Amino acid sequence: MHEMQKYINLTYELARADFKLKYYGSFTGLLWSFLKPFFMLLILYGVFFHILKVNIPYYPWFLLLGIIVWNFFADTTKESMQSISAKAHILRNVNIPPVIAVLSTFLHLLWTFVITLVVFGILLGIFGVPFSGNIFLVLFLLMLLVLVTLGISLFTAPLFTRFRDFGHLWDILLQMFFWILPITYSHTLVPQSYRVWYLANPLTRIIIYLRDSILYHNTPDVSALLYTTFLSFTLFLIGVFFFMRQQKMLIEHL
Repeated sequence: MHEMQKYINLTYELARADFKLKYYGSFTGLLWSFLKPFFMLLILYGVFFHILKVNIPYYPWFLLLGIIVWNFFADTTKESMQSISAKAHILRNVNIPPVIAVLSTFLHLLWTFVITLVVFGILLGIFGVPFSGNIFLVLFLLMLLVLVTLGISLFTAPLFTRFRDFGHLWDILLQMFFWILPITYSHTLVPQSYRVWYLANPLTRIIIYLRDSILYHNTPDVSALLYTTFLSFTLFLIGVFFFMRQQKMLIEHL
C-alpha cells in the first residue's frame, strides 16, 4: 500500500512538473491550449460552412467540440507515446516502472483538456446555446474517452520506445483518423452499407454521443451506450495488457 501511494505521489509530481514546463517561457502560457482549437475552428468553419455549405445546426459548436475531443486524443497519444523516451534519464537512474512516465504525461494533458472543456461550457452559456442538463451522461462519455485515449497511449508507448519509426507512422495515422472521424461532418453522411464498420470505432461513437447530449438534447439508447462501453473497455484492457507484457524490456531500449 505504501509503495502504491509512493507511485501515485510521484505520478502527480511529474505531471505537475510537465504541466509547468510545457508553458514555461511562453508569453501566452496556457492560452495556447485554447487558441489551437479556435484557429482550427476558424479554418475548418470557413471551408465547410462557407465554401462547402454544410447545413448542421449549431455548426460552430458542433465543430469546436469535435476539435477539442480530437486535440485531446491526438496530443495525448502522441506525447504519451514519447514519454518513456523523454523521461529516460529518470527511468535509468531511479527504480520506478516505466508506466509512471506514461501516466504522468497523460495526467497533465488531461488537466489541460478539463480546463478547455470548462471554457467551452462557459462560451456556450455566454452565447446562449442551450446545452444538455444530462451531466451524468456527459461525464460518463468523457470517462470512456479517457479510457480509450489511455488504452491507445499504453499500446503505442512501447512500440515507439522499441521502434522509433513508429512515431512517423503514428503521425500519418492521426492525419487519417482526423478525416475518418466525424469531426467536420455528420456521421449520417457515411453510406449505410459502411455504417456498421464506421461505428465500430468507439471514438466515433463518443464524439457523436457527446454532441447529441450537449448540443441536441438527444440520448443514445441503452444498447448503443453499452456497446460503446464494451468497445472502450476492450481497447483500454488491450493497451494495459500489451504494456505490462512489454514493460520489463523497455528500459533496455532507452
